[in-house]
Amino acid sequence: MELTKVLVPISGTIADDEAVRLACTLARKPKARVYVAHIIEIERSLPLDAQVDSGLEKAEEVLTHAEDVAADAEYDIETDLLQAREAGPGIVDEAMERGVDLIVMGIGYKRHLGEFDVGETVAYVLKESPCQVLLYRGPFSESS
Repeated sequence: MELTKVLVPISGTIADDEAVRLACTLARKPKARVYVAHIIEIERSLPLDAQVDSGLEKAEEVLTHAEDVAADAEYDIETDLLQAREAGPGIVDEAMERGVDLIVMGIGYKRHLGEFDVGETVAYVLKESPCQVLLYRGPFSESS
């Protein structure tokens, strides 16, 4: 696989840091572009392009933090703030629009009804992605 473009969707979790580092490491040798995107989910009652102030400040902090992580890894990334009805379809749409070769996602260790659960967003991306997906799962913790 020739790697030219990598998409890293982030949501502000600890696992995001490792996903960004991993994407930078994978992109270094082929000099691939790394796009880091944070998606704000817009309620169906609002237009998709609605100006949403809630969550905007946190989103900007999350993207700035990703830039810092990439700078520590000595790699330049491009960040973007996106709006979508749901994160999963937003990630897949962005991957198709940018023509990425790989999506790198980080997730924490989550449990639902006592079982490990990847959640709706990751499940959707794994099922619908037009390209390869690399998943980084964070370590188990008692607070999970």
